[in-house]
Parts: sequence; structure tokens; C-alpha cells
Amino acid sequence: MQARADNRRLYLLLAVVFIPAMAYQVAFSVSSVQFRRHYEQQIDRPFAVRHGSDRFSFVEKAMADAGIHIGDQLVEVEGEPYRGAAQVARILADKRPGDRLAIKVQASGRTEAATRNVPLVSAGQEALPLTGWLVVGVLTIFTPMFCVALGFFVAMIRPRDPLAWLLLALMLSFAQMSTTGIGGMSRLLEWPDGLRPAAMFYREFFGNTWQIWILLFGVYFPDRLTWDRRWPWLKWIIIGPIAVHAVGDALIATGDVENFRTFAWLLPITQPLGRVTFFMSMAAVSSFFAMIWMKIGQTSSPDARRRLLLLINGTSLALTPLFILVLYGLLGNRIESLPDAVWIPCVLMLALFPITLAYVIVVQRALDVRVVIRQGLRYALAKRAMLIVQVIAMSAVFFGSLFLATDPARNRPRKITAIGFGIAAAIWIRRGSESLRGRIDRRFFREAYDAEQILSDLGDQVRTMVETGPLLETVARQISVSLHVPHVAMLVKDDGHYQPAYELGYAEPLGIAFADTAGTVAQLKQNREPLRVYFDDGDSWIYREPKVTESERERLHRLDAQLLLPLAFKEKLIGFMSLSAKRSEEPYSKSDVKLLESLAMQTGLALENSQLSAAFAAEVAQRERLNRELEIAREVQERLFPQTCPAVPGLDYGGRCRPALGVGGDYYDFLELPDGALGIAIGDVSGKGIPAALLMASLQASLRGQTIAGSTDLAKLMSNINQLIYAATPSNRYATFFYGQYDPVTRQFIFVNGGHNPPMVFRNGEVLRLEDGGPVVGLFKPAKYSHATVELKPGDVMVLFTDGISEAMNAADEEWGEERLIECTRLCSDRPALEMINILMRDADAFAAG
Repeated sequence: MQARADNRRLYLLLAVVFIPAMAYQVAFSVSSVQFRRHYEQQIDRPFAVRHGSDRFSFVEKAMADAGIHIGDQLVEVEGEPYRGAAQVARILADKRPGDRLAIKVQASGRTEAATRNVPLVSAGQEALPLTGWLVVGVLTIFTPMFCVALGFFVAMIRPRDPLAWLLLALMLSFAQMSTTGIGGMSRLLEWPDGLRPAAMFYREFFGNTWQIWILLFGVYFPDRLTWDRRWPWLKWIIIGPIAVHAVGDALIATGDVENFRTFAWLLPITQPLGRVTFFMSMAAVSSFFAMIWMKIGQTSSPDARRRLLLLINGTSLALTPLFILVLYGLLGNRIESLPDAVWIPCVLMLALFPITLAYVIVVQRALDVRVVIRQGLRYALAKRAMLIVQVIAMSAVFFGSLFLATDPARNRPRKITAIGFGIAAAIWIRRGSESLRGRIDRRFFREAYDAEQILSDLGDQVRTMVETGPLLETVARQISVSLHVPHVAMLVKDDGHYQPAYELGYAEPLGIAFADTAGTVAQLKQNREPLRVYFDDGDSWIYREPKVTESERERLHRLDAQLLLPLAFKEKLIGFMSLSAKRSEEPYSKSDVKLLESLAMQTGLALENSQLSAAFAAEVAQRERLNRELEIAREVQERLFPQTCPAVPGLDYGGRCRPALGVGGDYYDFLELPDGALGIAIGDVSGKGIPAALLMASLQASLRGQTIAGSTDLAKLMSNINQLIYAATPSNRYATFFYGQYDPVTRQFIFVNGGHNPPMVFRNGEVLRLEDGGPVVGLFKPAKYSHATVELKPGDVMVLFTDGISEAMNAADEEWGEERLIECTRLCSDRPALEMINILMRDADAFAAG
């Protein structure tokens, strides 16, 4: 509602400007044509007076022959004290060629004034040639009318766009600039007293500020210049003097018409500025071209570059010839002295300026003003019809209630009832008409929507979504409802192709895909901004881009694409959104595109989060499966360790393994051998986790396979195990391995150490290390091993371990170490084996402290 109220005020302002501007332009054009049509009847003004003064600036030959010179003072005209140009025009209107004009002149340096009768001659005797009529038609009718129409057309379509109002000011000023020096001013001086000063000020002000508007147009069209964002004050160095001089000059010119003394006090200000503003005006026009070239170099959009090139080429072609004529005049030459074939085309080229702007803005959609007239007319007729029905209904209720209330046959209660009924009916009609008007607005798609509210609401919804499907559906539906877009497609990258992940409004599934190398995808990645799709424009990127094939254009046709929006996160193009034309057939405005670009940015971020959430959920599920598998593997590995310890006379023993992870590569085993012997094995497989556990299982199987034969040649046994492990594992896998056999009868312990931490035998305060053997198993194919024998005596304690316990570290990166292991073993050597194991592990845990 607030937007509608603002629009009404803007349209009212537009009407206030349009009516006098168009009235002036029509009247001036008619005056110019009449002046040229009756040229031979027009008086050639015999003199001209200086700006803001009563002294001559120009005199005709007849006046010079009468002794009147430039600089003399004009005192009276036909017995009236001289006031201004309108007074002279009124007197000359009653004169005809051949009559005389009585003027009183005071020559320079004299104190007395003398009256002179000056003969009046015709402005011209010959009829205006065809080329002259062409100049008059183009410069006084076509160009100014076209400028005014274009300016008000764009402002009417986009009343809330400051750039549209800037274009209007530029067109109004160019309309006056193009008619400078063209006949018609004499008729303007004959206008009524109330209109003449306003018309003169309007003409002079806009005629003198054209340089300001073209400078500002260069700054802000189509987007604001980067330099102006940094130094916004810089442009006012040029604009300030021109604006002050333009206002002062317009006031003085208005005073020259009515009473030259009114604003003569401004001359000390405007005259010095006049010399400065000439160069400032040249700088302003030059800056316009420089800024457009800068924007051409800075823009990354091919469409924007094409529009700017059209603008710079068209305006250069229109204004360069005039610039050359100005330079020619500054050299002291009269432009009229040039042949018609030279100066007439230069002047006529001015008409290209508004034509170029119209082409760039309307045809090339630089300001998105291409609106279907049919839709606008239907809307206007529907609204007017509703207003007429409302007025008729209200009138009927009013007069009906008035009739009933004044009927003498009715008593007071019935009259009050009639009045109450009329008031209630009026309220009902008003509310009903507002409701119906709202429906008409929705029918013709003219409701004003609050872009910030849409963005905020949708942003709140998007931020809470972690599922891709609902996210894309919500965004697509919100855009479709807000902007009345019938077809919306959300394409997301999947397996190297961008495919529709959500489609809205299509009769059947699209079934299309864009490869990652497609021209459309390349354009979206390169420009990182919305792309407009113009199938009716041969210069559009879909035809210029060589990567865009005919089949790709056919896919864009199937999408009914008019606007493509990238769904990106940082440098990654996750997908893109395709929007069809609106139901109203109105192009996407700049504000639409900005809103959609912001939504696409949020959607891209939300889509990235959604994909990350989906990937995280899949990873969590995968991790759960792995954890379950690890749990199973741990249970399996637990069963690979000895479940019972065979009884051996005179021997107390036990073992324990606690993997760092769920499963590990540390291994120990007790094997029941023939004749009551006991096999004892311990190993440490390289690596951790499942691979180490698999090698550990392979090591156990190899060992058990070799001990079935009951061989006492442990060197041969270790060599066989080495070959089996080498053949079954990668080259970077190996194991340290220790194996021994204890004979309880002889108490002999035969062993072979394959690169493992040497087991320690504690005897009477001494520590024996069992080191004899060979290299680690599984690393070298040919490996040589030897075995050794130690006799275990009563009271001996043998500790077999892996580096998992001896290298346990604390927070200071200190190892528990074998020295602490030896010390702790000595302290608890009188305890049973399993209790000793618990004490050793508890002491190592306390040292590591977590």
C-alpha cells in the first residue's frame, strides 16, 4: 500500500512536469513552423541588446547608416521606455516590412539622446528550400518531440528508478539544446504575460544544463561508476560552476524578456563564470565519453558491453560533427558561411542522440522498459470500469437514501433507518470495490511486493533446511508466487552434469542435462552473475558464444529460459536456476534481478550446506557400519587369542592384549605341543587397525600350521613362516616375531627372535635378554634364522612384551621405557603371573595419564 501511495505521488509529479513541458514543446514547434512558413512577412529584428543591459550588441546596416553603433544605449522604443525583448516583440508584431521603427538612442560618451526612425526589412524574400524545411522538421519537431516522449515514457514505466528521472532531465535539456538558433523565439516573446517568463526560464535553464545531465548519465548509467563511489565530490567540481551559471543565466534571460533591470545584479557573477563554464562544459561532455569507455573496459558481461558500445558509437556519431562546428565557430568563422552540404548534415546528426538512447534503453533493455501495451490497456480499462461502477453504485445509494430520508410520508424512525442503510451500503460498496480492485491487481499482476520481506522470509526458511528437495521446492515456489513466473527449473550438478533437481510448471519432465563443459555453464562460471536469455536477439550471448551449440539452445528453449541465475558457493558452481518469462510478459527489472541474485546466493550457500549435511549423514552411517564391523572384527580377534592356558607342571603363566584401536596387530599365543611341551609366541605387526589385524591372523595361522609337525628346529620353522608371510603380504608389511618352546621335563626353553623386543628373564637380580634369531618376518624373502636355548630355573620370571607397553608416552612425550618395566617387574616378581600383568599395565597407564 505504501508503494502504491509513493507511485501515485510520483505519477502526479510526472504529470505536473509533463503537461507544461509538452505544451511548451508543441507551442514552440508550431511557432517555428509558422515563422518559417511566413518568412517574407516576418520582420528582421534590426538590433540585439546585450545580456542584462540596454546597450546594443548588434545593429543592422540601416541602423549603422543612421549613426547607431554597438555599445550605444537604447532609451525608448516607439515612445516607451525600453524594458525588455517582449516589449520590442509586441511593437514589431504590428509592423510590416517597409514600416519604420522610432527608437531613442543615447550614443556612447554623450549626455543627450536622439530619436531615429529605422526602416524595417523582411527576414527573407525567398521561400524556404527543401533542405531548410528538413532542418526545421528534424530539429524543431522530430528531435525535441522524440526526446520529450522518450524521457516521459521511461519515467512513467519506472517512476521509482532515479536513473529514469535522470534520463528525463537529459532528454528535456537536449530538446532545448537542439533548437538553439532555430527560428521561433520571436513567437515565444509574443506569448501571454503569465506564460512567457516561465517558458523562457524553462528553455534557458534546460538549454544550459545539458552538460550536467550527460555527465551524471555517464556516472550512473547503467551502474554507478567505481570512481564515483570513492570520490563522489569530484563530479561537483564540474557540475557546480555550470549549475550556478545556468540558473543565473536563465534568470537574466528571463529578465531580458520582461525587464532587464530585474536580474541585472547577477551579471558580475555570471560573466566571470561564463568563461569558466565553457571549458567545464567541454570537460563534462568529454568525461561522459571517458566514463563510458571505462565501464566498457571494466564490465564482464557481454550484454552490458554490447549496450555500452552501442551507446558510445551512437552518441559519438551524433555529437562529434556538432563539436567540429563549435571549434570552427571558435576560430572566428560563421557556420552559415559553410556550404549547406557541410553544415546541414552535421546539424541533422544531432537527432541520432535520442535515437541511440531509445535503442539502447528500449530495444536493448538497458532499463527494462519493454512492457506489453496490450496488458497495460486491459489493466487500465478494468480499473476505470471498476471506478465507474463504484461511482454509479455510490450515487444510487446516496440519492436513494436522500429520497427515503426526505419522504414526508415516512416517520422519523424510518428516515433514520434509511440513512443508516445508506451509510452501511456505502461502506459495503467501498470495501467490496477495494477487494475487487485487489483482485484486478492480482489478475493483471500489478501488485507491489516488498522485496526485502520476501528475501528475509525466504532466507529464514532456507537457513533451517538441510534436505535438498524441500530447499529447492521452497525457493522455486516462492519465486514463482512472488514474481508470477510460470516455469522454474532448479538444476544441480550430479556426476559431471547439471540436471533438473526440481521442476515447477512444466507439462512433462524435462529430461535434459548440461555438461560441465557446456557453453551455458561456462558463461555462468565466467560471469558469476545472472544471464538474460534473448532468443529474439541475434547479438545475444546464446548466439555469440561459440560453445553454445544448437542442441544447447534447444534445451534452453525447453526450459523456456529467460533468466539464468548461478547457484554458487565461493568458486564452485553447484547449479543454476532457470526462470521463464513472467505471466505479465514484463521483463525482469533491475530490482527483480538484484532480489533474485541475492536469493540465488543464499540458495547456493544453503545447497552447499545441504550437500555437506547429506555427505556427513552418509559418512556417519558409513562410520556406524565400520564401527559395527570393527566390533565384529574385535570379537573375532578376541577369539584368536588363547581362550585357555594348558596346564604345565611347575609353570605359572598368562597373557593379555589390549589393542589401541578396536582391533590391532599385536599377537601372543600359547600352543599345546606333544609330550607336554608348551609353545609361546608373541609378535607385533606393522601398522594398526584392520590391515594389521589381518596380518596378525595370517601370522597365527602360519605358526599353528608349522607347529603341528612338532618340529624342534625352530630356525627352520621361523624361515618357513617368513616365506609364508612374505608371499601373502605387500612389500611394506612385516612383523616382529618371537617364538619359543618350553619342555617342562628338562626345563629347557628353545627360542628364536625375529626382530622382536627381546624377552627378559629375571634371575637373582639379573636380567637375561633373549635376542638370538634373525630379521623381522615378511620383509625379506630369503632370511636366515638361528635358535638358542636357555634353562629356566626355579624362581625365574620371564616377561615377553611388545613396544606398545614399553613405549607408552605421557603428555611430555616421555616413554615409560624398559627400565621402568624392569623396575616394576622386580617389585611384583613374587606375585602370580596374571596379577603381575595387571600391575604392569596399571603402572604404564598411570604413567601415560590418558
